[in-house]
Amino acid sequence: MRYVFFDIECADGGKGSICSFGYVVCDESFQEIESDDIVINPNTRFCLGRRTGRAELVLAYTEAEFRRAPIFPRFYDRIRKLLEAPDQLVIGHSVQDDVSFLCKSCIRYGLDSLRFRFTDSQSLYAAYVGVKGQVGLDKACDALGITEGRDVHKSEEDARMAMRLVRTLCERTGKSLTELVASCTCGGITEDFKIFCSYIHPNRTMFLNYLDKVTPSRSGVLRGKRVAVATAIEQPNSKEIYHLVRLIYEAGGTYTRIPTQCDVFVMSAAESAKICKRTRMAKQARHGGVKIDMISYDALLTMLGITADQLAAMPDVDITWM
Repeated sequence: MRYVFFDIECADGGKGSICSFGYVVCDESFQEIESDDIVINPNTRFCLGRRTGRAELVLAYTEAEFRRAPIFPRFYDRIRKLLEAPDQLVIGHSVQDDVSFLCKSCIRYGLDSLRFRFTDSQSLYAAYVGVKGQVGLDKACDALGITEGRDVHKSEEDARMAMRLVRTLCERTGKSLTELVASCTCGGITEDFKIFCSYIHPNRTMFLNYLDKVTPSRSGVLRGKRVAVATAIEQPNSKEIYHLVRLIYEAGGTYTRIPTQCDVFVMSAAESAKICKRTRMAKQARHGGVKIDMISYDALLTMLGITADQLAAMPDVDITWM
């Protein structure tokens, strides 16, 4: 078994515009076998501005150096051979983003889809420290006291930082990487230009984008009904909420995150211990005359014709749309 850590930088936010692909290959003892930073001509303009109040992203090479390099198709076979090799784990930090860049580049240049399984070091770190948010690679390394080689935004060095992060997690937990990966939900696969994940980062924007993509059926037990759920049910890092929303729309309903605007409010099993803010809002609106049906989570699943175990056993979520 070998481990392949990789990282990608893009010229304009990742719209098929990869400008560097860095990787580090190591054995099960995290001893490096090979590494490289592949400089790629993005064949598009550079647009590296950040959000208001943040500095512009600075890459490891000049624009002239990128322009002198070959475009992505020249390196496609090399990258494919690296990522699709058997008996290995492919790892990256917030890796689904980099996988998306690869899919977009293959589509852009008319190349065959890549197919490989991947593991997310960001999720491994989140599980170790018990956080729900997304923690950047540099901050995660800072938190664990990793100070070696911090040339951020050079793809090879970012891949090496991810390797050191994972190595430190293995050392602190006393687990091999295989055991560490098996202990939490952090994997996925890409094939046919799609990305399927067993995990979803707890990102509100991603969830809202997902809601924009689904449309209700014209028939079903929830036809014309707006459904809201308790906070404990809507966990954006759980694949179940994405499948649950899909089933609601297939049953003719729509989903809202505003309890006072729903027709059906779904309470969680934990309500007896602590009533959440959404539940209070729904009850207050109902008391004020708004017609809201208050039902249990089990009742919703029964309406949708599915059990909690069946929902949990549903396949990984297609996050290609993200």
